[in-house]
Amino acid sequence: MFRKILFPIDLSELSRKGLTWTAVNVADPSSEIILVHVVEPLSDLDISPIIADAEAAMGNMATELSAIGIRNRALVLSGDPLETLSEIAHSEGCSISVYFAESNDVVVPFIRYMAIPHLVVKTSEERMPPQEPFRHIAVCSDLSPDRTDRMLVELKLLLGGRGVPMTILHSVSLDDAPSSSEMFQAASSALEEVRESVASWNPEVQAEILTGEPEVEILRRAAELQPGILVVGLSTHGNLWELIIGSTGEAIIERATCPVLVIPA
Repeated sequence: MFRKILFPIDLSELSRKGLTWTAVNVADPSSEIILVHVVEPLSDLDISPIIADAEAAMGNMATELSAIGIRNRALVLSGDPLETLSEIAHSEGCSISVYFAESNDVVVPFIRYMAIPHLVVKTSEERMPPQEPFRHIAVCSDLSPDRTDRMLVELKLLLGGRGVPMTILHSVSLDDAPSSSEMFQAASSALEEVRESVASWNPEVQAEILTGEPEVEILRRAAELQPGILVVGLSTHGNLWELIIGSTGEAIIERATCPVLVIPA
């Protein structure tokens, strides 16, 4: 499903357990995991012992992945983490990054740097996500034709065209009472068109329209549905290698309680 998986690793217990989860739930026999650990240079400090220790630890993890049939490469590099990871993602042609972070960590700066799909998992070492994350997917849609169509095309490719139980969510903010009924009807009609389009390749799809601020209502409904993955489509900044993340997208990425798949659209 994913040809090359970029896995940034900080050698913490969380990232080690996250790597095991990724090998089981995201990688397949056709995948290659690119493990990358970046050491930031420190003035007047010899970081060669730090790099040597990291290389030894990464070598052990690479051996463990190979033992279960997962192709991989382990890289220990020196530099600015965001810039270095972006360069690796671009030069290696990575098809996705999988990024594990603590629940209170801010992850948006990392994913903004590279316009590839990201699977963001905010959790703790004591609580790994459930197995089989693709068992049910919730998709956030703003009904923007360009962005929505491109996101769903990319999602179809990522899923390999296979049918997966899916719920498409859209929330209408009804601030203007006189026009709220028309807005709701228009959004309902557009959402049904999106559902019908997806049903042509994934019959197991439903759509739900919500009312209220999207970053509140979508997260609330996602918490009720408990999908394996919540999908968000974001824009790219022209031809630059970065994503545009608005306040709604940022809130969903940072506050979701399940893994979030961010797809450049």
